[in-house]
Amino acid sequence: MRTLQIFSNAVEAEILRARLDAAGIFAVVNGGEVATMLSHIGSAVVRVRVEVAPEDFERAKEILETDEIERSERTAWQCSRCDERNEPLFDLCWSCGKPRDESDLSRPLLELEQPVIRESGPVVVTDQPPRKPASSNPYAPVLIPNEDRGPRSDSAQAEQNSRDGELVARVFRGAVIGIFILPPLLTFYVLFLLVFEVPRTAYRDPRLYWRLLASWCLCLIAIGFAAVVWSRLL
Repeated sequence: MRTLQIFSNAVEAEILRARLDAAGIFAVVNGGEVATMLSHIGSAVVRVRVEVAPEDFERAKEILETDEIERSERTAWQCSRCDERNEPLFDLCWSCGKPRDESDLSRPLLELEQPVIRESGPVVVTDQPPRKPASSNPYAPVLIPNEDRGPRSDSAQAEQNSRDGELVARVFRGAVIGIFILPPLLTFYVLFLLVFEVPRTAYRDPRLYWRLLASWCLCLIAIGFAAVVWSRLL
């Protein structure tokens, strides 16, 4: 027996043996059991050999070369039953299981439409909503356009920090003035700003955190003072 090809695992060797058997060439696999038992060690320990008779060696080698040429010339194909795209090495459609035939080779592949991309400042958004591909297959996936949201630039971040600083300064001034002038009305306005307008990121800035904390305390003091005064007046 002559060694036709060497593999690192028994599965690939058995596939080649079955291919040769279909062509009428008797082949044996040597080392498959040892490779299976030592598979946990690694593929570099053992080698699995596919051997054929000396008189069949040249014909088996020609079959391997022909298969390699056909494999390199294969292209992706579209199933004529469900219109799904299949990879070049697929002989059966992954979606409906239909075998590949000449009608599939002559059909042009469906080209997916590229989403229209609109750039808006540093963020790139798409105008195309999620859609189903042009296919009758009910299991076809929904195509969602990619959104390339780039990192925020330094200038945009600096502008956002400036707006947060101005808002926190206005809140702090309102909390201080609210103790002496119209405590309930101005204090409620400051509370509205603290709850709904001030972003949560402002609390992570040490320079703004203490002003926000002082604003909360001043609002609570103003509300308590107003409650005491009104209770005595009533």
